[in-house]
Amino acid sequence: MTVPFLPQFEDRFLEIDEMKEPTRSKRLAILMTDMEGVYDIPLSGRDRDNEFTDNNPEVMTLYKKVSMAREF
Repeated sequence: MTVPFLPQFEDRFLEIDEMKEPTRSKRLAILMTDMEGVYDIPLSGRDRDNEFTDNNPEVMTLYKKVSMAREF
């Protein structure tokens, strides 16, 4: 089953990943916020790490990849 909008989010990630800092990290944060809104990703806590991740592995794989790509 294809996850709605996931290919578009993946394309956005690839485009943003080529940008220079600090724009890159700011846009990655916006991408994460957009994913949270579309997929109702829990903001924190055990739910995100367990139940939601188990039920949405493709979404969470990209979400974590975006998160790890940011620079602080």
